[in-house]
Amino acid sequence: VKLSRDVEALRSVAMLAGTDHQHWDMLRELLTVYMTPPNALKTILVGPEGDPNSGKGLFGQAGKVQALVFMSRRIDYRIKINNVLQKSIWVVELLEDLGVPDPTDGAVNIALYSAQSLRNRRLKLN
Repeated sequence: VKLSRDVEALRSVAMLAGTDHQHWDMLRELLTVYMTPPNALKTILVGPEGDPNSGKGLFGQAGKVQALVFMSRRIDYRIKINNVLQKSIWVVELLEDLGVPDPTDGAVNIALYSAQSLRNRRLKLN
């Protein structure tokens, strides 16, 4: 809750410097993935209907892959069992329930998900 308030305060201050600050709104939304208990993540990710293709929730706002990559950074995403990191049970169940693959099963270049990189890709599409 404190982190969310800090981000909101930073967003408010950044708005004084200009008008192009949509990344603060996205950061605030993505933080909900980080701070939400696992049993409530599905609704945050896909909206109340539970449809990953509805265009609602963070899948609709940030994109499926970006939301899942950010979620993979949670401290409880992977757990160590017998000195081997494995996905937590809640992660496996959530991904199966949503019917989406885990983009972090392979190597992830986290720089591809930076705000600047995403902005550049959007500009190339338009």
